Amino acid sequence: MVSRLIKFPAIKAKMGEKDKELVYYLLKMPVSDLRKELDRVDVVNAGDNKQLSEMIQRTWSANRSKGQIATYLAEAHKNGDRFLGSFVIASYGSAPRWEPATFSSDMADAEQFEDSFGLVVFDGKQKYFILDGQHRLESLKWLYGDDPKRTQVPPPGLETDEISVLLISNENTENKDDFRSKLRRIFTALNRHAKATTTVENISIDEDDIAAISARRLLNDIDLFKHSGSDLENPTVSTTTQQLREKEQYLTTIATVYAINVIFLENITCKVKSCPFYSETNPKTHVKSAKEDFFTFGHPEEVVEAHYEEIKTLWLGMIDSVKDWTTKNPSKMKVHIEPKDRKQNSGEMDHLLFWPVGQKGLARFLAKRINDSGKIVTRQLVKDQLKHLNKINWDMFSGPWFGYILRQRPKKPLRGRESLENVELTFNIHNQGAAETNIGDMLHFLHGDFFLEQKMIDNYHDEWDQSLVLWQPKKDAIEKMWKETLKIREKILKAPK
Repeated sequence: MVSRLIKFPAIKAKMGEKDKELVYYLLKMPVSDLRKELDRVDVVNAGDNKQLSEMIQRTWSANRSKGQIATYLAEAHKNGDRFLGSFVIASYGSAPRWEPATFSSDMADAEQFEDSFGLVVFDGKQKYFILDGQHRLESLKWLYGDDPKRTQVPPPGLETDEISVLLISNENTENKDDFRSKLRRIFTALNRHAKATTTVENISIDEDDIAAISARRLLNDIDLFKHSGSDLENPTVSTTTQQLREKEQYLTTIATVYAINVIFLENITCKVKSCPFYSETNPKTHVKSAKEDFFTFGHPEEVVEAHYEEIKTLWLGMIDSVKDWTTKNPSKMKVHIEPKDRKQNSGEMDHLLFWPVGQKGLARFLAKRINDSGKIVTRQLVKDQLKHLNKINWDMFSGPWFGYILRQRPKKPLRGRESLENVELTFNIHNQGAAETNIGDMLHFLHGDFFLEQKMIDNYHDEWDQSLVLWQPKKDAIEKMWKETLKIREKILKAPK
């Protein structure tokens, strides 16, 4: 409830069916008044208000308010940015008082504007509820509060920032239940039916997330990713989907490019002074976790540029190292057909590095190796770390990957005493997050990283064996696959350093 008489400049408007219009006001309100005078519905607990709270207030997430939004408000000014969208509030109880403005008598058509511009007066008789913007309101209260856990501080000038507030008034509404029903419908329209943006949409528009900014720029700067838009050529990057299906023409997706950028940012220690986490005393160690700050609010242009150049260098080095990406037809590299069933001379295979999960697994392996090297990222360093990729059999029906990444299952649930010989099988890549981690681990094993003693090799063998998902696997076939894996490892370890 407003605690004192206070006035705000406003525009008066109405919307809805004739004679049943909903009156609302568009107010200009300083942050200082907004945070002091308004409350969430769920903290107002008297009479009808409690019922209204239960009916229309969505669950409030303190973590979100005290985390991302508060951080944005506290830090965004460092990059010359700060903006909060309009708040939507409703009055309950007595209607707000309206004082129309008076225009100069010599102004043409003055009368038609006089009732649209004026002042809204809060006189302490109304109760006001946030219908949209409760997380932003709580962030402001948190920043100016005295919670000992608060780490952010309000930035200069935030108190006087002018916020747009849309106030829905209960004037012209005699029945409280009717007004409550209207508020519920408005709240539903603002919240339940609001469609969250997709990952691809976020990548397309986000101006704070360094990984997203870099993903967009890579489409213009890397030749393999460029597409003229011509119907006569196939783009290599899907900008509409997150995953790929069998035989699709795309090499990868924009969501995968973004995910790989995130892997690089999170796992390669800052070694340039423009990085916000660079440490003079220990340049090999982040000052703090980059996870939230890289992706939730903006950084100065020089910081974005430094990380983009590093990300671009890593991508160019990967493209140099994976020759198949520039020489093979992507639509023929994603076919879940066993080698014995493939058409002769078709050129088809199931190439792990043509699937998003394989690309992300490779990025995890590369990021770890780059970071362990302690060296500044260069295109040559990337190529050096990946120089043995051509010694690996990337067909997912081969030893390192079959059953481990590409899993074999019955196509339909088994019923009764079905003949097991006639069961139709299907192949799919298991849980994406776990699979990309498994790929990274296997690449480290093949390169001899962390697995030098025989006991460690045996332990990894046991983990690999227990992770396999195959239909009626035969022990000798599994042993053959493991021998194929060891043969690749031996070839890499014997190669010149």
